[in-house]
Amino acid sequence: MNIHYSILHISDLHKGENNNFDHLFASLCNDADLYDRDIPKPEIIVVSGDLAEGANGDGAEEKIIKQYEEVECFLNRLVKHFLKGDKSRIIIVPGNHDIYRGATIRSMEAIPEDLREEAKGRYLNGDPNYRWSWNDFCFYFINNMAEYVSRFKFFIEFYNRFYDGIRTIDDCDMLNLVIDLPQYNIAFATFNSCYRIDHLNQIGAINTNAIAQSQPQLSKAYKYGRFIVGVWHHNISGIPTQTNYLDPRILHSLMDFHIQLGLYGHQHHTEALYQYHDIFKQGQMTLISSGCLYGRGKTMPEGTHCQYNILEIEQSDEKVNVTLHVREDETGWDIPSWGRKQINSKESYLMEFSLPKIDYIKILSDNIELAKEGKDYKNAIRNLISIRDKETSANKFIDEFLKELSNDEIYNIKFVPQTISQKISILGACLEARDWSSFDKIVDEVKKDGIKNLNIDLLIEEAEKIR
Repeated sequence: MNIHYSILHISDLHKGENNNFDHLFASLCNDADLYDRDIPKPEIIVVSGDLAEGANGDGAEEKIIKQYEEVECFLNRLVKHFLKGDKSRIIIVPGNHDIYRGATIRSMEAIPEDLREEAKGRYLNGDPNYRWSWNDFCFYFINNMAEYVSRFKFFIEFYNRFYDGIRTIDDCDMLNLVIDLPQYNIAFATFNSCYRIDHLNQIGAINTNAIAQSQPQLSKAYKYGRFIVGVWHHNISGIPTQTNYLDPRILHSLMDFHIQLGLYGHQHHTEALYQYHDIFKQGQMTLISSGCLYGRGKTMPEGTHCQYNILEIEQSDEKVNVTLHVREDETGWDIPSWGRKQINSKESYLMEFSLPKIDYIKILSDNIELAKEGKDYKNAIRNLISIRDKETSANKFIDEFLKELSNDEIYNIKFVPQTISQKISILGACLEARDWSSFDKIVDEVKKDGIKNLNIDLLIEEAEKIR
């Protein structure tokens, strides 16, 4: 398997009221026509948090709802332009700006002065339900957990509406979706690094229960030979006056569960780090942050403009080469003007990763069960396509499972047929979709190979009548 594609990695969209997503969209589309070194246009999009700006005070809920409506429209346009409308290839996680702080304020009560010492003891001992406020020098207690948990309600509503059944979440604090894209031999492990974050606690954290529960999915992706990429929002270090970053010890667990590359945002400037290295297991995780895509003002580090990343992926059977290209707004004007940004005096940053050994027999048996027991023929076919060059018996089951799908479902899988049965299935799908370019390409291959088949002849005859 030799694949060459790119990932659009954006973060921290939280636009101001005076900014315009139409301007941003136009600039990104235009920049994609100007990439250097023949970088392929993105086929996957990663959004690592802070989709909304957030709001406080009167009318906050209405403002936040409007912000998500605007960002939803923007992301829909990105998906249509870069991914041909395929939302399975856009990866989204929340950030700290996606929390509704009105809910966290309502969920807490101030601790009376006579209970201050007891509260102090509980707070210092790490009780997760206690908070300290420097503004009024007072301890607070979360007395309404249902209200506290609802702090992500606007993000969840956006997320489930945007994906419309492709994927869903109901508890952001337990976010641990592993999104497998077998056609690219890549899997994304998505986490929420805003666990227990609220208006009084800014320290990034990922729920360890969420990580532990992702283990079976990550183990499966590893045995399938996938390149596993983690996605969350927070960076893992900061200046002495900050506490709003992740405890770096979390990286050990993520690396232990086969995640080789981590993508995040939050710090508003691009960075590439070989941050975590385990000398005993010889493991290593590379971390890449994306800059702020559209924020302005005080949130931007001094001397930094808006940024985003292009990750160029070149993958063979045994390794993955990832080249980081950083794009930076050169003007700071209403319509961004993107150019190449150097990292550590380099125009691009090349990283190499080894792929795990594939367990072909497990993939075969898993997907036979997925199709015959779970009736999920489409994903079974996608997974089997990824191994058929090494495990030729996979084609037999692909032929069988294609018979269970509609022409529309077959057309949307998008794969190169290898058997007569697969050619017939795709010709039928292209005929129904009136995709004459793809139809004629397969017909030319059939004629070149000297294949004689009655079903193919009938499909060609039908196509001639329709045209």
